[in-house]
Amino acid sequence: MKDAPNILVMVESSRESGRKLISGIADYARHFGPWRFHWEPQGLKGLTGAMGELRFDGVLARNVADLSAYADEGIPTVAFTYGMNDIANSVTVDTDDAGIAKMVATHFLQRGFKNFAYCGQEGALWAARRGRHFEEVLAVAGFEVVQLVAPSSLAGARATRADLETTARWLRSLPTPVLLMAANDDLAQSLVQLCLDCGLRVPDDCALIGVDNDPVICGLCNPPLSSVSVNQYKAGYRAAEILAGMIRGETPERWTVTAEVVELVERQSSDIIAVEDKAVAKALRFIRSNADRPLSVDEVAKSSGVHRRSLERRFREHLSLTVQQYCRETRAEHVAKVLTGSSLSLEEIAWQCAFPQASHLTRFFSTVRGETPSAYRKRCTNA
Repeated sequence: MKDAPNILVMVESSRESGRKLISGIADYARHFGPWRFHWEPQGLKGLTGAMGELRFDGVLARNVADLSAYADEGIPTVAFTYGMNDIANSVTVDTDDAGIAKMVATHFLQRGFKNFAYCGQEGALWAARRGRHFEEVLAVAGFEVVQLVAPSSLAGARATRADLETTARWLRSLPTPVLLMAANDDLAQSLVQLCLDCGLRVPDDCALIGVDNDPVICGLCNPPLSSVSVNQYKAGYRAAEILAGMIRGETPERWTVTAEVVELVERQSSDIIAVEDKAVAKALRFIRSNADRPLSVDEVAKSSGVHRRSLERRFREHLSLTVQQYCRETRAEHVAKVLTGSSLSLEEIAWQCAFPQASHLTRFFSTVRGETPSAYRKRCTNA
């Protein structure tokens, strides 16, 4: 039996992102190992002095300056940096911040929002990058983003009274209804509570969304937090795969691994349609409540109480979409939720969503979403 390499894993397990990374790493080792893991559950805090007397064959760790010591010694290293302090001679793992921003902006533009805000985190390059991409996407659509860089202490229980008051004043200054994107779920949790403390209704006045889709944090929020899911599992698996090649003496084909965006998981914190036009709002509610079947434009117009031509004009004015485009997007969104939230076969989903057969479902979903239902389900269920 071949000797199992000693692998140092320094990724915290207190957050969903860390647990997914560890799960992906562990699955790779189970498939192609064995590896002898030395896991430091404190993650960043436990890094100091971890070299000790034990010789590691490879390192998978959250990024801090000390990681350079491993790379400098020639130990194959993969760092989950997320854009912060990339280390020479090591592979880095990053997130698709542009994809995250585009998904959030597109979703809420289709919900009729015209006011947008973003709350970043002091000293976090990844947070600044998400805010910049969010601003760029919405600028193309003709909208501005009001931004705040919050102190890092706000994402937790260590915020000072002054920090809380400054953030509350900023929240009260936002035009309503507003879509507020937070850099991550930790920050969003604090913002949800601050909104409620300063009299802003969530989601009626301020619709909130975070990033990471940590079920514990999202569930602690009142109301429950919407969030963007990122495929940390696949990033961990791919990082372990690259590390294995480096241990064998191979030069990586790519020095950066990207954790891909999976889906936007909507919960009560952002479940609102922000359109003042009552006819359009009625049409949107009708479309979303009938997302499991095909809808004609005439049917939607009848539900709204206005003529078809008038409704089409109002849709383009408020949403920059035709009625039919919105119907297709909403139906595809419904199919996506069924794909990831059930074990139904494609044939069963096609029947439940009023497609004549599975091939019609596949063709429809591929056209709207750019990937087949099977590929989407595989990508999301491994996230």
